Amino acid sequence: MRSLTTLGIACAMAAAAFGITMLTKPPVSQARVISSIDTYALTLGARPLDGQNYDCN
Repeated sequence: MRSLTTLGIACAMAAAAFGITMLTKPPVSQARVISSIDTYALTLGARPLDGQNYDCN
């Protein structure tokens, strides 16, 4: 029973340390959007013939 109590206390201390760390110094994301395809230019360059069926597969 003593080992279960010790394990519970260790888990509680680890959870408290994790919570305090996340509240004081949360991780900051370095992600950003990088657009390598100009969809506007593709739209202007596409000139489908009128009345032609579009393939949606």
